[in-house]
Amino acid sequence: MSRFKAAGHRVFVWSAGGAAYVERVVAAHRLSEWVDGCFDKDPRVSPSPDFIIDDDWYLVEKYGGYLVSPYRAVDPGDRELQAVVERFETLGHL
Repeated sequence: MSRFKAAGHRVFVWSAGGAAYVERVVAAHRLSEWVDGCFDKDPRVSPSPDFIIDDDWYLVEKYGGYLVSPYRAVDPGDRELQAVVERFETLGHL
């Protein structure tokens, strides 16, 4: 997260569970210092995303971004966020 922030990116978290749910999850994982806003997953969200990381292929196609697997359980071998970092590097954004 520090690399994204250092590169000037803003980080917003959204969920179909609603903004209050997102705020609780962000706080529970002590991510508040890295997150610029929490939102309900709504197509009218503002600011409009310019790159998303999501498990919904339709939204990734709509906004552009990176498709990740749906969260099912803790997976110590999960390296999807590392793949996102590599994608940002490929695009010249980090």
